[in-house]
Amino acid sequence: MRARGLALLALGALLAGAACGGGGGSPAPTPTKPGALPASLTTITVTDFRFQPLSLQVPVGTRVTWSFRGQTEHQVVGNFNREEIASAVMRSGNFEHEFTEPGTFSYRCGVHGDAMSGIVTVR
Repeated sequence: MRARGLALLALGALLAGAACGGGGGSPAPTPTKPGALPASLTTITVTDFRFQPLSLQVPVGTRVTWSFRGQTEHQVVGNFNREEIASAVMRSGNFEHEFTEPGTFSYRCGVHGDAMSGIVTVR
């Protein structure tokens, strides 16, 4: 009878540990800044002759990433937070900018001009 009690106690401890995230399973989520959006919602893909998505809405303090992919060189050019910004001209790689003030910010490709443009709205 005593062995059965110890076995139940051990089983209970094992189940409690598993319920608290101990032992196997999925890793604990990585903590993020409060209100931070996942990277998939803050990335703009720069492909051949377009920005995808064309417009993006993010909260103040968000770092937006432009991810360059494709065969043609492009450049992100805009006036964000009262500062003229320009990425390098590139085919691949990333460019980032943190939006610290609310507003609607338009940008364009420095190589292809207004025919290739987008908007970031910061609230």
